[in-house]
Amino acid sequence: MSKISKVIAVFSSVLALIILGGLFTSAPVDTKAPVDTKMSVQEKQVAGFFIEFEEGTTEPEVKAILENCNMTINTIDYNSDIMPSRYYMILDRDKTINIEELVDDINLTGPVRKGSNYILTVTEQAIQDKNFLAILEKNNLPMKKSVYCYIGLEDESKNGGIPEKDAFQIANELERNEKVLTASPDTKVYHLLIEFEDGTTEPEVKAILEKYNMTMNTIEYNSDLQPERYYLKVDADKRMGVRDELRKDENWTDHIYFNHDIKKGNSYIITVTEQAIQDENFLAILEKDNLQVKNSVLCCITLGDGAKNWIWESDERKIENELKMNEKVLTVVFSGST
Repeated sequence: MSKISKVIAVFSSVLALIILGGLFTSAPVDTKAPVDTKMSVQEKQVAGFFIEFEEGTTEPEVKAILENCNMTINTIDYNSDIMPSRYYMILDRDKTINIEELVDDINLTGPVRKGSNYILTVTEQAIQDKNFLAILEKNNLPMKKSVYCYIGLEDESKNGGIPEKDAFQIANELERNEKVLTASPDTKVYHLLIEFEDGTTEPEVKAILEKYNMTMNTIEYNSDLQPERYYLKVDADKRMGVRDELRKDENWTDHIYFNHDIKKGNSYIITVTEQAIQDENFLAILEKDNLQVKNSVLCCITLGDGAKNWIWESDERKIENELKMNEKVLTVVFSGST
């Protein structure tokens, strides 16, 4: 299996895991076909779309693309910060064999098929790596940065602008446009899975969550909905050295998480397997590098209040961005409509 194939396989595993775990100031733009206002509010609805465009796509170009879609738009938040824009590169699918040295699990993640090309996300680590940038220059491969937009739909009932089935069809049509990298509907979110640092107590969890503007029905502390995560907290400047040592045994790292070390301040969270923590060679490395294995605390938050048991994903994204700033929060994953 080529390195690119491995990257694609790992990304698919991460996507599957997330699935199992489960933006607004511009002037209104009316499109050609308005929404049927008589549709049943009992149908699953969406409130808008998260759309990622190619680097350099202008706001007028965004509006022109959206005018061809079957929806009535209320707001366009151009270059929104609700989702982080990503650095990426475009690889010709027929020429990837010539640039194997580029494809490294630390540098490239998240492949998206686009026509005869692959769109590969360039990690934060890579854009600061002189060796990686030199390889890009040698192969004449420019690095780009996407433009994220949030599209808000008309929503008089507050239950969503269009049915979910229609929204996914629109998203698929949008992704056929050469300037659109990804498109996904803003659907209802019912649960948050929040992973806290080792040792975070239930009162600490509640105190952290009370700081954020969200309604919660229940908090399941130390949930068993996902397997336990064992991890190392490593200084940023030591991360690559530790990663090199972990490569000595393929059983020491969980390949689902391999591409996704979590940056927390000046440190990284590196996931290791249960098998590793029982291996004397692995433990010897920990002792040499003065590292400790930790075990995260997973909590399941049921959202909503007495009137509803959900919030919009666009609202969840804002909460998620704030939560990830907390030093005790490792990851936040939402569970959407079912």
